[in-house]
Amino acid sequence: MQAVGTFTKELWEAAFPVYQELISCRFVTGLAAGTLSKESFSHYLTQDILYLKMDAEALGRVAVRSKNDEDKDFFKSLEMDGLEVEFVLRDEYLRHFNLQEARVQSKAFADYSTFLLNHAKNSPLEVAYAALLPCFWIYGAVADTIIQKNVSNNPYQKFIDTYAGDEYQCYTQKFIEIVECNSIESEYKEQVKEAFVQACKHELAVFEESYDI
Repeated sequence: MQAVGTFTKELWEAAFPVYQELISCRFVTGLAAGTLSKESFSHYLTQDILYLKMDAEALGRVAVRSKNDEDKDFFKSLEMDGLEVEFVLRDEYLRHFNLQEARVQSKAFADYSTFLLNHAKNSPLEVAYAALLPCFWIYGAVADTIIQKNVSNNPYQKFIDTYAGDEYQCYTQKFIEIVECNSIESEYKEQVKEAFVQACKHELAVFEESYDI
């Protein structure tokens, strides 16, 4: 998963300090080492299920707003796949890890969901795209780090494997291409960059909240 042009390279460079914080935060290092507490993992997983519903709604909204059929179909696919992942996490992983489903969003996850939905509804389309991209690009890069550092007999291996597939990477690369294409000549470049970096900070916030629970 890489930048595909000058603008998405700028986005990655702008967010790189946050990415470095992400890969060194205690939640990520604990997940990779298999030493993360069950309480922290439980909070993250159960909240992630609720978050994915909101993320899917935001993706559905940008699908409707997209200007060509190819982009509409792409974001509609992301919406449906996000819901499918939510069903898997809820029905399979909650049982596997013996966890109870959360009913209410915590502050960090609710803040992130509100941020995404607000951009999906109200921002220029290229800004909305950029707000949604880190959930795929930055999180995918963090997942790659976890996979590379992962240890044998990790109790969280089943969850980690969710993000190891080629399909996830192909989706993410296509998303990066769409952001590049829509933003390179946009009058809203600074807003695009701001939304992208802010979304990365939300990614960090949900990890930090989960560790500190």
